[in-house]
Amino acid sequence: MSLLFRKPTIFNAKNVLLRQNDVQILLLTSKNFSAVPTIYDGESDPAPKFFSSNVQVLLKRLTRPDFNKVFRKRTNSGFPVLKTPQYKFLTTEQLEAEVAKSRARADQLLQMPPVVKVQTHIKEVLSRDPALIGFDTAKYMFTDITLGVDNQHRIIMERDTDGVLQSCDPDVRKRLNQIYFPIKGRKIKEPVMFTDPERFNSLLDREQYEFVLDRACIQYEPDEPSYQKITSVAYQHVDSRKNYGLLRSTRHFGPLTFYLTWHLSMEGLLLELLQNNVIREAVLLVALRQEVHGDVANGSAAQGLVAEIMNTPIQLSKPESLTEEDIQLDTKCIDCIEQYISANSSMKSQQELALQGFREFYQQLIDLSRGVRKAHGNA
Repeated sequence: MSLLFRKPTIFNAKNVLLRQNDVQILLLTSKNFSAVPTIYDGESDPAPKFFSSNVQVLLKRLTRPDFNKVFRKRTNSGFPVLKTPQYKFLTTEQLEAEVAKSRARADQLLQMPPVVKVQTHIKEVLSRDPALIGFDTAKYMFTDITLGVDNQHRIIMERDTDGVLQSCDPDVRKRLNQIYFPIKGRKIKEPVMFTDPERFNSLLDREQYEFVLDRACIQYEPDEPSYQKITSVAYQHVDSRKNYGLLRSTRHFGPLTFYLTWHLSMEGLLLELLQNNVIREAVLLVALRQEVHGDVANGSAAQGLVAEIMNTPIQLSKPESLTEEDIQLDTKCIDCIEQYISANSSMKSQQELALQGFREFYQQLIDLSRGVRKAHGNA
């Protein structure tokens, strides 16, 4: 292990904490939006629920991956110049192999940021040396710069002016790790877009949610209070404006859905699914709530439908025709959602109206599909 001894420049940690507190307060309101930043700091740890296999499957399916959006052109300045597309003649086997590669690449791009409990720092005092009191007016930092050591477990200690040798605060640890082992895109100082409330609220008002969340993932760790406050405000802004579609088919839709479900605020998302005639994803959302909280009256019925829904293709657009198997499955989904609205929903009137609209649309689609089959002699 190699140690690097360094006497740091003057760093006022108190001002950083005050600035973070200012951001927490000033980010609450804008012209047409108000929110309270929240963090996962309760007794319950969201990580075991979030990383469970059942929840991951539900979140990935609710993300509704659309290759057209996943592989869309982006104008980020750090990206290389777009290359000229190549056109190839492929056999069926080669085409299937290329599609498999695209799916693997899409899974990589849609990898969700983890949802974990906020970090708790416990001061670890190694020694107290009263003889060093008054030796200097600045702290001394001791950093292990051994290559291959994870930044989270890297030994970083500070010698205070009162002679106490102890572990440093997470903010100081993060700064020193960034100095010696910089992460591309991360700044030592917080970006102005996060520290200036007007700029942050302007980005939200312009619905630049993906940009805000991508930048937050680069700048902060998932267990940092600043990261969880910023993302929670962004999620609440998305929910207040019903702009779920802007994050759908991105890596942030899963954490958004989990956040709303964890805080029992997923009724707006459920309403949006019903209004867009995506009844199967509505059942998956109910099953997600059952997995997280276990308080759904017909939770077992919703969980029983998950396996059947997973065997069907992802619905990226309204279906033009239905098979009898589709009709049977969707009828079960309608009954499941009807029971949920009756027993658990906090937006009963709106969701009942949306479900009734879906029933009418679906009945017309059933009549059309059966009429077409009958005209072709397949009834």
